[in-house]
Amino acid sequence: MAYRLYEDESHASLYSKFRPTYPPKVRQVISEFIKKNGGGFQKMVDVACGSGQGTFHMADLFKQVCGIDISQEQVHQALEKSKQLNIKNVEFCVGTAEKLPFADESVDLVTCAEALHWFHETTFYSEVDRILKHGGCLAAYGYGHVEAKHENVQPLIRHFLKDTLKGCWADRIKHIDNCYAELNLPYEKLERYDFYSEEQRRLPDLIGYMRSSAAYRRYSELHPGNIVLDELEQQLHKELGSDIPKEKIMIHIQFPMFVLICQKE
Repeated sequence: MAYRLYEDESHASLYSKFRPTYPPKVRQVISEFIKKNGGGFQKMVDVACGSGQGTFHMADLFKQVCGIDISQEQVHQALEKSKQLNIKNVEFCVGTAEKLPFADESVDLVTCAEALHWFHETTFYSEVDRILKHGGCLAAYGYGHVEAKHENVQPLIRHFLKDTLKGCWADRIKHIDNCYAELNLPYEKLERYDFYSEEQRRLPDLIGYMRSSAAYRRYSELHPGNIVLDELEQQLHKELGSDIPKEKIMIHIQFPMFVLICQKE
């Protein structure tokens, strides 16, 4: 089955605001794979594009780019961001990974960022094979759970993710836990890249990232009116310097990144 998440306006807005952007290395390894294997850069399709984090990241490499998402609200967020960025070669539409509205053998690259584990893989791969040109590529990439580069802070974050939210994670989140180690892409010519992306975030923005997760949303449905994120923010504030306004506290964090890319012969 395919999963439906991050669809309503409030959740889509949180996702757009607080989810991490992708580091330059992601587009670098994808573009290098395409070049060395004789692929093209005419048309790219970003499946389950959300609010466009991955779509915009890759857009200037291709003549034409289309992002597609099952959520009308996510597509709305992406369109608004596209206007703000004044990107001319990107369009967005509503649709599913299992029924892609593109012509046969018309696409050079299909991407799915932090999304493949939600798809019905067999049906999706059949659609990918239909729309990819010969020599076209499929890239699936994403990031694992956030980690703090502070010894006294990481246990608090790990406890929240693993213990507080226990039972609220969808079963397929195991593929994020192991960075897609158990997911198989459809073509034999395949490469994999693993690395870390580091950044500095304000404390309230880190809490916003936690709030944007599907697991926390499920927790809130089970525990309406909960204050677990307020409590986590207070704990982190205390560890990082309670004499400093929380809006000014910066946390050094990292995400384990993974990129899998394969080519249709």
